[in-house]
Amino acid sequence: MQDQNSSKIRQLLAEYRIRLKKDFGQHFLVDKNILDRIVSSGDVTKDDLVIEIGTGIGSLTRQLAEKAGFVATIEMDEKLIPPAKQYLKDLPNIEIICKDAMKVDLSKLIERYGRFEHVKVIANVPYYITSPLIAKVLESKNKPELIIFTVQKEVAARISSPPGKKSYGSFTIFVNFHAKPKIMFNIERASFLPKPEVDSSVIRLDVLKKPPVELKDQKLFFRLVHAAFVQRRKMLKNALVNANIPGTSEVSIENALKASAIDGKRRGETLSIEEFAKLSNCFG
Repeated sequence: MQDQNSSKIRQLLAEYRIRLKKDFGQHFLVDKNILDRIVSSGDVTKDDLVIEIGTGIGSLTRQLAEKAGFVATIEMDEKLIPPAKQYLKDLPNIEIICKDAMKVDLSKLIERYGRFEHVKVIANVPYYITSPLIAKVLESKNKPELIIFTVQKEVAARISSPPGKKSYGSFTIFVNFHAKPKIMFNIERASFLPKPEVDSSVIRLDVLKKPPVELKDQKLFFRLVHAAFVQRRKMLKNALVNANIPGTSEVSIENALKASAIDGKRRGETLSIEEFAKLSNCFG
């Protein structure tokens, strides 16, 4: 199936005289078995509106449309729209939106297709916008209930990392504040056209209806987290004091550490999301 898909994509690219752009992160999945596994990872049914980011030629789009109620697929490269439309012309439940995904109002897009019971975002994400794109989706006013992203393997490891690991960071805590992550499987480089220079993983994010921790001040919480990881090799107390976080002082930081029973000599990278929440709630 990979050879058949690969041949079809090569044929369309040649027919429309398209050269893939590395700066757009254009690496198309051509292995049908992998495409099927991605769709299965999202438990896609006819009750679902699927928002796909990065249509490409439409390989994943086709697999999604065969299972979903409707697929709204976003592609910023206007040169790919004609071959994608040709490849998908027999499927009526697809709309191709030619726009930069970072500039699309996801809330309005979801409202536009409000008749569907479930909303899922599924994408083979261009690696250069992975983190900001995940943040955009998770911070959308109308959130999907599920996100399935093909990402760089090290990004998937960072998102799902436990405290104390080198891969654990502020982005880990941000994602886990909004969703429950799970790495579904890894993808070999040969499954893409052209082959990327990095390994890939498919990660599932089940979006939480409410955060896993209760916070008095969410903005302060994330400022503390950010400060702890900007100077991650420093002791927690020193990292927080050096950050000059608005509304805090060395005294208030010492008091909060004491009240939360967190040792200021620890490094921030060892604190769980629950400990950061506990510390944050001890200010003020």
